[in-house]
Amino acid sequence: MSAHSSASRRRVAANAGPEYDNHPELALAAVLQLLSRFPARRSPALAQAIAGHFRVIGSDQRLSACVRDCAARLVAEWEAYAVLGDGGDDPRALH
Repeated sequence: MSAHSSASRRRVAANAGPEYDNHPELALAAVLQLLSRFPARRSPALAQAIAGHFRVIGSDQRLSACVRDCAARLVAEWEAYAVLGDGGDDPRALH
């Protein structure tokens, strides 16, 4: 993937966030999609994006308390995956 297309995706993702203000279910749908990609990629950036989505979901008062609490508990776990998911020399890690 080129640096240009990666930067474009980040801009689109950053711009898509405000839609969560009107449609909180989009944050849930987005995090499910991100979660489905993590096993194949094991990317620290992807883990950080997942943590960010859980942070948004955990703070959205329009969502049920059960969903918010679960999401809030998962933030730290996914932030840790971002640090540990670097892969280093692990040949099992896909980039």
